Amino acid sequence: MDDNRDLSYLIDRIVSSNLFREANYYFRSMKKQPHGGVARIFHPNVYLKYYTADTFRLFTHEPYNIPYFLTALVEEAYHEYLMSEVNIEELCWLCFDDDNFWYVGFRLLIPKQEFEEINKNVPLIWSVISSKSRFQDYYELDNKLLIYALVCYLIKSKMIEIKGIEEIRRYEVLRTPHNKYGLSLVNDAKFLRQGFILDGRYYLYNIFFDTTIGAAIDDVPYTIKIINAEIPKAELYFRCDEKVAVPADKMICTATMDFQKYRGITVDFGDIEKLINKKEIIVHYDPKYLDKVVMIIKPDRDPDGRNFYHIEVEELWNPEKVKDNFVLTNYVHAKYYPDKKIFNHIDFSVNQYSKGLFEEKYRDAMTDTDVPIDRYGDEHYKIWCVESDTIEISTWSKLVCATLDEPFRELFIEMFY
Repeated sequence: MDDNRDLSYLIDRIVSSNLFREANYYFRSMKKQPHGGVARIFHPNVYLKYYTADTFRLFTHEPYNIPYFLTALVEEAYHEYLMSEVNIEELCWLCFDDDNFWYVGFRLLIPKQEFEEINKNVPLIWSVISSKSRFQDYYELDNKLLIYALVCYLIKSKMIEIKGIEEIRRYEVLRTPHNKYGLSLVNDAKFLRQGFILDGRYYLYNIFFDTTIGAAIDDVPYTIKIINAEIPKAELYFRCDEKVAVPADKMICTATMDFQKYRGITVDFGDIEKLINKKEIIVHYDPKYLDKVVMIIKPDRDPDGRNFYHIEVEELWNPEKVKDNFVLTNYVHAKYYPDKKIFNHIDFSVNQYSKGLFEEKYRDAMTDTDVPIDRYGDEHYKIWCVESDTIEISTWSKLVCATLDEPFRELFIEMFY
């Protein structure tokens, strides 16, 4: 056997696997973790490059149960382990001598019989680590579970960085049937905190979908709560990726009671037809942090000749917050019929811009750059859409607030005062 097949070799084999990327992306898409795991987004591109993967949460309730979405990767890694010469003590020290991962050892490792009573009073692992003792002397080690721990440690410490929407499209496998935007009808789905069950499959919500709840007792994200409560007879479409789906009986959930409070808002478009005869652009910005919200209103006619307005709301980050060569923004599009004072269509997408294009768009210096503030993105990635003939203005405003990232919610509300 090759003398170099040590722990470093095993780690390289694991992190270079396609299964590692899939598992990493699955866990990233779960997003909302327990114990304070509300998504608080204050910078662009967080979900793709900067969102923490706290995999130790998986060991809270059933530490010996390897989640279905990790089984293939753990099996592959365990096979590699059997073909290598990994020092099991070195593996234990890598994983468990860590301020953010020792808890996994506490939950996963089984003390030998003579140490069971000690472990009931004070975690035995603290003594083992502080005295630099051998794990094998104190625990009955299950090598496969140790490989499971190693996989979770690597997902946490070697989080993949997704380079943009094009990469997501390249790997995703959309549920069939779906429309031209990649969305599937999900009216029959059972919605839960981190995903939904449809036809015996459990789909995680898209990585860009905010799963935050609006009240501690809610059992669905705030967006779903609004749609269920306020839009009767809705046709609801979601992006359903088979790569983040498992059999319904194999699902796990790490959501807890954390929630955010959303302010209400009263919007009255009044006689919009008298105010807007052509495209109108409204920009509101934060004088302290320099983030902007843009609302674009454009008149149009539907196939039946009825007048309606496209109303688009997009968040624009202060370019100084941009750390990457691209920028992602949340974008909500809706169709408003002034004769009935209702919306019949609302959809949420993520726009992607190159950094240079975004900076020019943000400046709104059309005379200098030929890039207006209503310039669309290089990539337009649709997440969900709801259609109904009875969507009230107040419902639209709530869905916009729930969809915008946190710094932009107050800015949107301030537009109407």
